[in-house]
Amino acid sequence: MEIKTDRDNRYFRSSSFPIVVFLFCKGEQVAGVNPTDNPTKKEFAFVSTPRLQELVALYKFGDKSSPELLVNVHLYEQGRRQLLDRLND
Repeated sequence: MEIKTDRDNRYFRSSSFPIVVFLFCKGEQVAGVNPTDNPTKKEFAFVSTPRLQELVALYKFGDKSSPELLVNVHLYEQGRRQLLDRLND
């Protein structure tokens, strides 16, 4: 999983689609979709907030039985489709 932050930490960037969908479903706003050095990948940028950093830490290192990791399946599928549409634009 590739995770990047800007020098000034204003944005959280990731090319990992699962974490991007999770963050999107938790209400975090996508600030942009950018190309990477790898022509087959793009990265999503989110405005870095304390809540976003908390969600990232929970996703990466949290207790897998945490209710905070749960996402409604319909919300997940809708979010996944919206993000795939953004990738394909």
